[in-house]
This record gives sequence, C-alpha cells and structure tokens, in this order.
Amino acid sequence: MNKIAIFTDSVADLSDEIKEQYDIISIPHYVRFDYEIYQDGVNLNAEELYQIIKEKKKIPRITSSRFEDFIRIFERYLNFGYDILYIGVGSKLSIAYQNAVMTKEQVNPKRIFVVDSGSLSSGLAILVLKAVVMRDHAVPIEIIQQRLTKLVPKVKTQFALKTTDYLVVNKKMNALAGFASKMVGYKPIFNVSFGHLEHYKKSFGQMKKTVSVMLDELFESILYLDLEYIVVTHSLANREILYMIEQIDKRIPSIKVVETNVGCVLATECGPGVVGLSYITV
Repeated sequence: MNKIAIFTDSVADLSDEIKEQYDIISIPHYVRFDYEIYQDGVNLNAEELYQIIKEKKKIPRITSSRFEDFIRIFERYLNFGYDILYIGVGSKLSIAYQNAVMTKEQVNPKRIFVVDSGSLSSGLAILVLKAVVMRDHAVPIEIIQQRLTKLVPKVKTQFALKTTDYLVVNKKMNALAGFASKMVGYKPIFNVSFGHLEHYKKSFGQMKKTVSVMLDELFESILYLDLEYIVVTHSLANREILYMIEQIDKRIPSIKVVETNVGCVLATECGPGVVGLSYITV
C-alpha cells in the first residue's frame, strides 16, 4: 500500500504548525488587488489583508487555485510514490474542487481521490483532521474517502460576524441596513448548509452573547457529538475565542479543541472579529 499524501485548500485556514505536525499540504487560493496578486496564507494573511483593504478602500477578488497548480503539485507527489487524498472547499463555494477532479481524470484516476467537503474554513479543517487520524491508523485511502463523504452532511459549521461592514462592501447588505445594524448591535450568524453560506440566526449586543448563542446549539447536541475534534476559528477575536474554548472545555473536557485563524478568503467576506465553530454529529 502506497503512502498517503493529504491535500486541502488554504481555505481550511489551518496554521503552519498544524500542517507541519499532521503532514498536511495546503494549496493556496489567490487574492487579487488589480495587478497585485498574493497567495492566501503564503505571502498574505488576514491582518495584512485588512490593512491593504483599508489603504486601497476596495475589496480584493478571490480566485481558486488553478488547474495547472493541481497538476504540478499532484504529479510531484505521485512521482514520490504517494497516493493523493484531496479534501476540498465546497464545490458550490469555489471551483477548486472541479480543478482537482479534472486533474484526477487527466493525471491518474486510480491514485488520486477527491472529497467535496461542502464547507470552508473550520468545516473543511475538521474533515481534514479526521482524514489524518484515519491515515495514521493505516486505513486504506478508498475507505478514508468513503468515510469522509458520509461525514460531510454531519458537519455543523457556524460563523458569527462582529460587524456588517464587509457585508455592505461586498454588496450583500445595503448601506442603510448596515448603518441600522450598527445602531442596534446586530450580529448575524451564518451556517453552511448544502454547500452554501446562509444567514441562520440573529443576535444583538456584545459578541460574547453571540458566541453563547452558538455554544447553546452545540451543547444541545452533546449526546450526539463525535468526540474527536471541535474546530474553532476567528479573526482578531482572541477574547471571544478564549471564552468559547473555556466553555467547551468545561462542558466537554474529553474533546480536543483545535483553534485556527481565519485566512484571506473568509476574511474578505466577513471582516475582522468573525468567530467560527465546527463539529460533527453522529
């Protein structure tokens, strides 16, 4: 049985430390400000992105990793003797998955296996981490792919926004509604449903209260949780994420909580202060 190389997208928002520890390869999306092109997580992070947006007063265009990128990277690992497992950002959110499928069909259909996570950020990350556990327990790559595919609809992912400013800039909320939301302290909560990021719940006031709304739903599912991982993510929301982790540790001390930082893709959509939570129900 060949060794297994696990690939994902930069949209999984996994830190360099996690990728190195678990031997995960990340393929970056591109961030484009006119003629300036950056690679998500390679030469641009979310904090740097916010500064450029502030200076240029414009939102960048995010583009998927290219077909040529997949061919170049996959062929390299195939030549090293690896079989490839790619767990990608949801196919309804990015064309990266389609590019990976085309690469599989063109390069080596028998040694490249692809999984559509139907999610992004922490929702993608938790599936990647599950794949790592199976790989390290010598589960065959075909079985890993099958098990991950069955887990996809069981992944619950939510994101809470501290501000609606980026919704306005991205033309997903008009300016008047954005102003009104600030006045009343409106904090929208989104979830990932069938591969789409959709408005889910409303919260008002401090972000701590909004985080509590997300946690309440998690704890309501406590009897049905997969107890291997919970993934939490954020962008410049250290206080809120620490509160979230503390509450999870109190209620579910046996579960491993993995913290990540939002990358450029989700940061472009949601802005600073966003907090995310992903878990699996069984």
